[in-house]
Amino acid sequence: MSWIQKEMPVVPGYESAGDSVQAKRWLNFKLSQLLDTGDPLWEYRSVLKTKEDICNFVIAEFDYPMVRGRPTDKHYNNWFDSNCCHQITQDYWQMASETLRTLRLNTRVGKKGFGDCEDVAALFTTLFFIKKWQSWMCIGAVLQDGNLLGYHGWSIFEEINGIWRLYEATLSIPPIYPEGYPQINPDDTEWKVGDITYQAFAKFNRKEYYEPVEGNLMKNHLQVGLESKETRRKHEAIAKAWGIPTKPLRKLSFLSRLRWRK
Repeated sequence: MSWIQKEMPVVPGYESAGDSVQAKRWLNFKLSQLLDTGDPLWEYRSVLKTKEDICNFVIAEFDYPMVRGRPTDKHYNNWFDSNCCHQITQDYWQMASETLRTLRLNTRVGKKGFGDCEDVAALFTTLFFIKKWQSWMCIGAVLQDGNLLGYHGWSIFEEINGIWRLYEATLSIPPIYPEGYPQINPDDTEWKVGDITYQAFAKFNRKEYYEPVEGNLMKNHLQVGLESKETRRKHEAIAKAWGIPTKPLRKLSFLSRLRWRK
């Protein structure tokens, strides 16, 4: 299956959809806004000197948001001592700068930053962008033998001279660079890693947006909530395919085994 270029979609926010699975941010937004370059992004342009530096940084410096043994994506907007207080409890998509800001703020208390799959994928793609290197953010699903394991976000990047690789930012340890990242054809819409398939519903950067020629999978994806995205079976399959535990599985507690079974 091939790609077709489309207009960058506008995704609903809380302002139009309330606290529902459709609301991915506070305000309605163009998808490319996830790849923003606000503070403190540009500070890292000189700190992260190589593509390997970026690959290692995004995996090593960010943890997965977990509460009582399960992934969470709840966000609260509380201003003026609760006079302006709102919440998104389903699936909030952070801008790259917001994900990086969690690291900067958490450094004060000795913690890593936080972001789930699409959050860290957006950060990775943006860090490549500010270095003027080629990368796409992908939104889609993880399949095994044609069966849906869960919805997901990841990136693809050009290593060198037309060699492209798939980047999985939810891993707990960075693979060996570059051979630890599977080589792929960026013109494909599905990529096989071990016994799982990454099926892209969309790929985009700050200027261009593409969907597969057939189907309207991205539109349907925007109706998906946290439980359909953050499945334990998805993370277990990714861990097996890469030979590295994902961050939620790194310290799988007894509570996780009880509350996060699917």
